[in-house]
Amino acid sequence: MNCLEFRRELNIHPQSNDADFVAHARECARCAQAQADALAFEATLGRALAIPPPANLAESILLAQATQQRRERAHWRQRTGWLALAAAAVLAVGVGWRVTRAPALGDAAVAHMLGEEASALTLTTPVANDSVRKAFAKRGIDLAQVPADISYVQCCPVGKFKSVHMVMPRANGPVTVMYLVDDHATTPTEFAHSGWLGRSVPMAHGTLVMIGHDASQFDQVQQLWNAALQTATRI
Repeated sequence: MNCLEFRRELNIHPQSNDADFVAHARECARCAQAQADALAFEATLGRALAIPPPANLAESILLAQATQQRRERAHWRQRTGWLALAAAAVLAVGVGWRVTRAPALGDAAVAHMLGEEASALTLTTPVANDSVRKAFAKRGIDLAQVPADISYVQCCPVGKFKSVHMVMPRANGPVTVMYLVDDHATTPTEFAHSGWLGRSVPMAHGTLVMIGHDASQFDQVQQLWNAALQTATRI
């Protein structure tokens, strides 16, 4: 094996066990040094690829995605706002009176989730059960049974309703849960908004709203809260 043949084999198999390759490396100092350099580079590359991903990488990606969606929604409203105003003006003139209508529950819930509390989607550490009970108590509900794996809880207004806003990390991404007290919806409703999927379900003393990217997780979350709210009482 000559030097040219050795370098060709080196580019393909730096650690080749071919007898001629090994023999040439012993006899040619320059080719032996070339092999040492190639093996050192392979080792450096291996160490670089072995670096573990940063902590909470998935949560950071979700937060960045939610932030981008919020910006896109704001840009869309700015571009189309004048069309909405024009349509409202035509409707008002056509019927002779003006109608004010609150946003759909799903739209209001997603807008609230992606607002100032969007960072809650990245939280994974469970909060204490007492914190969840206190939040429900502020809304006039005594919650005896608390579902597991709640990483965020806060009392928030959603549209015209008072709610308990929570986040439940799940295998396929977090599920935002909002319990709207005294919202007397009559039927379950599925909705989609800004790339998010949602479901609102009448439950006990109000309406349970679930929002996430994977709607297959809603059934389990709904069962957990149905069991918890069945035993809840008004304070």
